[in-house]
Amino acid sequence: MTLIADSLRLRSETLCMAFIYTNKYHHFHASSALPSPADPLDPHTLALASLSLATKSTESPRRLREFLLPAYALLQPTAAPLTFPSTLYDALRATLVTAELILLRVLRFDIRLPQPLDYVPRFLSKALALPGTEHLEGLAEDEREEVSVVEASETALGREVRAVVLMAVRDYRLVNLFTARTVAAACFFVAAERMGVVLVGVDETGREEWVKRLTSGRVEFEDFEDAVEEVGKVLGQPREE
Repeated sequence: MTLIADSLRLRSETLCMAFIYTNKYHHFHASSALPSPADPLDPHTLALASLSLATKSTESPRRLREFLLPAYALLQPTAAPLTFPSTLYDALRATLVTAELILLRVLRFDIRLPQPLDYVPRFLSKALALPGTEHLEGLAEDEREEVSVVEASETALGREVRAVVLMAVRDYRLVNLFTARTVAAACFFVAAERMGVVLVGVDETGREEWVKRLTSGRVEFEDFEDAVEEVGKVLGQPREE
């Protein structure tokens, strides 16, 4: 899914949402009351349906053939390229449309779900607002360009946080057991640790207060700690106490 998304030059927000849809779909089937619920979507079809639906919810629309042609080439590397129009293309297109409808029903047609990347800009603004740097936020666009002032998300820390978030949303537990805000705060903390960035106010005694300031008191500290541990597992680097 990531390769298709990058090939189509989709934003990180779109890929993030697609992973959330996928995990919500798996959660729906895992929690079904039926004894052995049938899963009508194979992993590849689910990935394409999730990505296609995510382009709509994040206002990055792409045509279905833009998904089907490269996906077919990846899955059938020795076959002749999928052509448009063709009987095979029409069949695959119908399958993808049906898959999107199934996914929509699973999501109860609520496709504008909160995602961790929604919270990253404001977290970065808070963390990077050190004394003596306040004036940079108020610069006009032409002034920012003149002296090469980048957006907070394009700083080294910002890029690392977004990369960690994109890894975290692949995880079933992080998507389904924690709020998007909690996951964002955990990813922010883990990304800073990975980069060796010293966050003001973060130490063994002040960490809870730091979480409260970062999230405006909207994330329970225990949930944050659990999410940090889960993110560490996803990255393959268990947290060291």
